[in-house]
Amino acid sequence: MLALTAVISTLHLTGAVPQAGGDYLLVPFDVPAGTVEFSLAHDDGSDFQILDWGLWGPDGFRGWGGGLTEPMVIGVAGSSRGYLAGPIAAGTWQLVIGKAKLGPDPGQYTVDLVFHDAATLTPEPAAAWTPVVLSAQRRWYAGDFHVHSRDSGDASATLAEIAAYARGRGLDFVVLSDHNTSAQYPHQAAAQAGLTDLLLVRGAEITTYGGHGNAIGIDRYVDHRVGLGGVGAPTIVADVVAQGGRFIVNHPELRLGEACIGCGWDHADTPWAMVSGLEIQTGNAELTGGLFTPKAIALWDRLLDAGNTLAAIGGSDDHRAGTEGGATPAQIGGPTTMVLADELSEAAIVAAVAAGRTVVKMRGPDDPMVELTAVDPAAATRVAGLGETLTDVGQVRLEVRAPEADGDSAELWKDGVLVEAATVAGGVATFTRPVTGARERYRVELTGLGGRLTVTSHLYVEGDPSLAADGGGCCQSGRSGTTWPLGLMVLAALRRRRARR
Repeated sequence: MLALTAVISTLHLTGAVPQAGGDYLLVPFDVPAGTVEFSLAHDDGSDFQILDWGLWGPDGFRGWGGGLTEPMVIGVAGSSRGYLAGPIAAGTWQLVIGKAKLGPDPGQYTVDLVFHDAATLTPEPAAAWTPVVLSAQRRWYAGDFHVHSRDSGDASATLAEIAAYARGRGLDFVVLSDHNTSAQYPHQAAAQAGLTDLLLVRGAEITTYGGHGNAIGIDRYVDHRVGLGGVGAPTIVADVVAQGGRFIVNHPELRLGEACIGCGWDHADTPWAMVSGLEIQTGNAELTGGLFTPKAIALWDRLLDAGNTLAAIGGSDDHRAGTEGGATPAQIGGPTTMVLADELSEAAIVAAVAAGRTVVKMRGPDDPMVELTAVDPAAATRVAGLGETLTDVGQVRLEVRAPEADGDSAELWKDGVLVEAATVAGGVATFTRPVTGARERYRVELTGLGGRLTVTSHLYVEGDPSLAADGGGCCQSGRSGTTWPLGLMVLAALRRRRARR
């Protein structure tokens, strides 16, 4: 049982939130000695303006609730969702208010704090994180890179609900990508101790007013407050990489205005050479596949044309463990990203993304898998898989294996251009192409009655011009004819929401 508590003191703060002065307002307050827990209730004072809320102590970051309207509770043994438990130092703390949406007039904030000498909050299960290996096999693992738990202010899913839903869809891993916090990691470690067939990968969705990105494989908070103290896309990405993680840009073309604040990626100073992946499919393909996905793939190709190497990533952006309402809800595993990893561990998943060994099943785990391999016709033992480079060839044979895709079309894309297509028969399709000598990239997109089904990351070919064969290459398939299904995705009505997706 929790001890009886006494109130040490209370504090009431109010003030203006001006348009000027950047996207964040810092409000200092003093925490009295002897505080074991304190609560902070906040109000943005308007149905029109939208404010985000976070907290920093003398020792640094203590949590981010974003648009969460419920009070934050900070305690030695336990804190409310999105916030870190730990010692409470007496002295000056800072409430950080994000200006998500303001009107032409200054906004207003109101804050009430209550400082206690004992805990009132029952702590959630927590543990120190330790690396686990759930399988020692090198194979394709199925996962979802974009899943939110209750430690995101706009989500409600518990870790138990996330695990149950992901296991029910046959996934091997999920990345917990809660907004601008590391509070989920101790809870995640406790949950992982009871899971032997699902890996919970540490992550965070670095959510800014100019774009969102996934940091995977990190162990501490990444400062997301762009414009404050020199923070920007370069510092964000550099911090992720310095922690041994990898950065993925999420839903880069999801531009919905106030319905999804800052969801499109607009950071002109992005150090793309340090970015490892791009989310080409976000959420339910019936909702986003026809409008946002083609734009995301076009951006992907432009970035690759510029010499960057970015893996294809898919993420559901699920916030409610598959229970979200509506005609086209986001559900864990929709889409599913297949990752060729040396083992089922966090480090191996992160390494596979860095190496470009990914395939995105655009609608979910039941979409057909496709593997692409480049083979030197003159020496069949010389091969390259996704993320790898086949060098010194005059021709290349591109072998597509898709055992569950008979009748679907395998489209071959070279340097962002669709160059050939073949109907998959007997689970295979084969293309033979001349190689000019310049570095070329290839991917396969599998299409069928549902439109775009599966998209691979790229492999690369560098040729020897002296070995190049005459002609434009040919397309070989076990079935005659070429299919070019272009089926349009049906757009469901976008639900207006305040969530930082």
